[in-house]
Amino acid sequence: MTQRRKRASLYVRLSRQADAENVSLDGMVDDMRALCASENLDEVALHIDDGLTGGYRDRDEFQAWLGDARSGLAEVLVPYNTDRLTREGLNVAASILDTVEGKDPTSGREAHRPVRLVDCFGLDSLHGDAFRFRFVIQAEVGRAERERMRQRSKDRARRLRNAGRWAGGPIPFGYRVVDNPDGPGKALDVEPAEAEAVRQAAEEVLAGDSLGKVARRMNHAGVKPRRAHQWSRVTLRRVLTGDHITGRMTVNGRLARDADGQILAPFPPVLSVAQLTALRAALADGKAPVHTGRALAHLLSGLLYCHSCGRSLSASSRKGGYRFYRCYSRAGGGLCERPVVVSAGAIEPYVTDRYLAAVGHLPMYKERTVVSGLEELAAVEEDIRDTLSDLATDANADTFARLQRLQARQKELSEMDTDRRTELVPTGQTMAEYWAGAMLADRRALLADAIDELIVRPGRQGQRKFTEDRLVWIWADDPDAGEEEDALDG
Repeated sequence: MTQRRKRASLYVRLSRQADAENVSLDGMVDDMRALCASENLDEVALHIDDGLTGGYRDRDEFQAWLGDARSGLAEVLVPYNTDRLTREGLNVAASILDTVEGKDPTSGREAHRPVRLVDCFGLDSLHGDAFRFRFVIQAEVGRAERERMRQRSKDRARRLRNAGRWAGGPIPFGYRVVDNPDGPGKALDVEPAEAEAVRQAAEEVLAGDSLGKVARRMNHAGVKPRRAHQWSRVTLRRVLTGDHITGRMTVNGRLARDADGQILAPFPPVLSVAQLTALRAALADGKAPVHTGRALAHLLSGLLYCHSCGRSLSASSRKGGYRFYRCYSRAGGGLCERPVVVSAGAIEPYVTDRYLAAVGHLPMYKERTVVSGLEELAAVEEDIRDTLSDLATDANADTFARLQRLQARQKELSEMDTDRRTELVPTGQTMAEYWAGAMLADRRALLADAIDELIVRPGRQGQRKFTEDRLVWIWADDPDAGEEEDALDG
C-alpha cells in the first residue's frame, strides 16, 4: 500500500530591496517545489508576500501560511529560508516554534497537531534540539542584519542631506529629482506646474479660503497629488505646512543644520519661510474650523429674490434632473402674495450670457496676499521644537533655561507687526476665459461680487420660455439701482 504524501504549505517573501542581484521570486518557488519533490510532499498552498519587509509580522500571506498548520490544512511548512520568515528575531521565532509544536501561544498548551518545518538550506524540525538552536540563531542573525542595514541607511541619508544632496524616498509634491549640479549624486529641483499649484493654493488659503474649497478647486482644475486619488484637506495641509516646501530637509524629525547650527536649505524653495509660518498659523490645530458645507450645486443660490416678498429663492430639483428656484415663504409660514418659480435651466444661461457680455472682455485679476517679517519667528519656533526634543532625552537646567529664553523671544516676535498686504495681480486671462475653466463656486463668487440683486417677477400663464422682462438686474455699485427698484415698485 502506497503511503499518503504529506500536505505542504509553501511560503516565500521578496523584500522591497530586491533587485536583479537578488534571488528571484520564481527561483525561490522552484527550489521549494524541488524540495517537496525530494521529500515526497504534496503542495496544497503557496503563499507569497511580494515586496514586503520582514520587520513586521502582520503580513497577510505569512499569517495565512501559519494558519494552514493551525487549521490542519498542512502537515509540513516549507519556507525558502529563515530570513524570509522574519527580521524580528526571537519575538517572532517563538510564535513560529509554537505553531510547529502545536502549542497555543498564550497558554503553551496543545492546540493542534504538531507540524514539520523544513527549508531549502537543511533546516528541519525533525532534527530536535539542533533545529531549535539553529532556527533561533538564524532568526537573531536576521534581526541584527536588519538593524545594521537600517543604521547604514540612516547614516547614508544623513551624510547626503548634510552635503545638500537628495537621499531618496518619496519625492515631495512640487519637486523633481535631477542630477546634482554641484557634484555627484542627485538633488531636488522645482517642478514648475506643481510648484505653481502650491503657490496658488497658499495664496488662496492666506486670502481666507478654506482648505476644503481650495482642495475642490485643485481637483476641478485636474491637479493630481502624488500619492492619493484626489486632494483632500489632509493631503493639502501636509503639502502647505511641510518643511520641504521651503527647500529644507529634516533628519529624524528635526531640520538639518550645518556645523554652525544654521538651518540647511539646499534645494530651491517653492514657498518662502514667511509664507510657511503664516500658513502654519492659519491652519494651526485648535483653531475653529471653517465650515464650508457641501460643494455648491446651483449657480444662482442666494442671488435670486422674490418680487413679492423679497425672500431669497431656494434651489430645488425633481426626479429626472429638473432643477428650479422657488419662493418658499408660504411653506415656511410667511406671507407672499404671488410666489415665483423659475427654471434653473432657463435663468442660469441667461444670467451667464448677460454677465459675460458685460464683463467677459475685461482682464481677470486675482488677490495675492504677501507676507514678510516672519523669518526670525520661524527660526525661533524651530529652535523651540528642537529644544523640546532635547528635553525628552536630557532634561537639565541649561536646556530648560534655553527653552525659556526662546519662548520669551517667540512672544516678543508674535506681538510685533508683520508686513502683510493684499494686492491684485493679472492672471493673463479675460474674465470669459477664467469663467470657462472655473468651478461652480468660483463662478457664483464672481456673480456675487458683480451683482447686488436679481429680482424675479412672475411668468405669464402658459409661458415656458424665460424672457428678460422677468428679471430685474441690479449691478453692485450701480448709481441707477434706486431708480430701477422704484420702477419695480410702481
